[in-house]
Amino acid sequence: MDINGSTRTIGLIGNPVEHTLSPVIHNGLSEAMGISSVYVPWKVEADGLEDAIHGAYELNILGMNVTVPHKNAVMEYLADIDDAARNIGSVNTLVRDDGKHGYIGYNTDMPGLRRQIHEDGISLSGKTVVILGAGGASKAVVYMCLIEGAGKIYLVNRTIGKAGKIAEDMNRLVKSGALSQSEQYPFLNETNKGVYTEYDRVVPISLSEYNKISENDLIVFQATSIGLFPNVNDVVIDDPSFYEKIDTGIDLIYNPAETMFMKLVKAHGGIAYNALKMLLYQGVIAYELWHNVKVPDEIVEDMYVELKRQVYKKDNIVLIGFMGSGKTTFGKELAKVRHMDFVDTDEFIEARAGMSIAEIFAVKGEDEFRRIETETLKELRNQLSNTVLSTGGGMPLRRENALLLKDIGKVLYLNAATQVIYDRVKDDTGRPLLQGTNPYDKICTMMKERRPLYERACDIIVDANSNDLDEALYNIQKVI
Repeated sequence: MDINGSTRTIGLIGNPVEHTLSPVIHNGLSEAMGISSVYVPWKVEADGLEDAIHGAYELNILGMNVTVPHKNAVMEYLADIDDAARNIGSVNTLVRDDGKHGYIGYNTDMPGLRRQIHEDGISLSGKTVVILGAGGASKAVVYMCLIEGAGKIYLVNRTIGKAGKIAEDMNRLVKSGALSQSEQYPFLNETNKGVYTEYDRVVPISLSEYNKISENDLIVFQATSIGLFPNVNDVVIDDPSFYEKIDTGIDLIYNPAETMFMKLVKAHGGIAYNALKMLLYQGVIAYELWHNVKVPDEIVEDMYVELKRQVYKKDNIVLIGFMGSGKTTFGKELAKVRHMDFVDTDEFIEARAGMSIAEIFAVKGEDEFRRIETETLKELRNQLSNTVLSTGGGMPLRRENALLLKDIGKVLYLNAATQVIYDRVKDDTGRPLLQGTNPYDKICTMMKERRPLYERACDIIVDANSNDLDEALYNIQKVI
């Protein structure tokens, strides 16, 4: 990134901030969008919050995220507050407004979660929702559920006090008609606006009384810190009869990737998600507010893959490249010297299909083979650990595959010259794409088409021209 006199500064205030993933999101977005801005975290003590906000404005800081413990207290020092953030009572994004000589406060957690459930195909309209916990995030979840038209919302907390206060605030919003402008809030209309609806939408319940929830097909949001790494076996409720009522569970924890809550939901036939997408989407929404841009979906997809890699840190090595680039030969030796397992996707597919790649092409066609490749990556994604994965030459050509490969591990593109490739494969009759006349010309044409896709799909480009095994391994290992 080119940092110059016009580079804008954005960042995060909170305490602590050392483990935040926000720089990964925002600096990645700036690089992808070609926008000159830099995101940094700032540790701010509670008694320095007012000075930090006023100082940031004087320093021409474009915008800031706000995390614990300042999401509520910061509202006192803002020039204005967005209606949703005011209703939720929590701000996590500050957007500079020179006309108002200060920052406007927003809450992007709620729309971030809303975007996630829409993408995951979850409808809350008319559904019974259960929210576990009444901490800082719970009020935003309740508000989002109301906006989405949930029929009834149970707020379950260890003690009923905090849950009761949130329920009181949210039910007051419903009765005031403050949410009636939303088309996705069907039970409020002109005839009952501002009137007590048929019942309180948000019902507080103490944890000891969770079994009073009698409805089935529940949508459950797990909004506590219970189950967070490293306490991965902890769960708020472990009663199987509770999980039998759940249709869909969403855990606001994203590390581990599958919490005990999620495992129990799945074990009893439900669908479960973590909230890593919410973390990304709330950041994207903040970024769009700061820079007055729309981040393309393709960039958001790339950032999601990168975020997963940062959080879950998979230790696999993925080799891509044209046929004959040495993915299998060098990959097997690399696995041996690094004490890793080795998997070749072509060999994996052949074993499953009971026929060679050439036979699959002949019998089922290339399109079906490419579909099989994608399904293979989806299967291997959650199975591989400490593995060198060698892929077929066409594997990264589909964008879905390219994203899956980065989801599996660090992707190395073994790049070799056309003549080197030709010399290595010219006598190999088992490669269906090289059959026919003029294989050299075909290699030239295919490499010209594929090279940009390989480069886009990889993390690192490796020189794979040498036929000397030791030299090739040295070139690979020095970049890992």
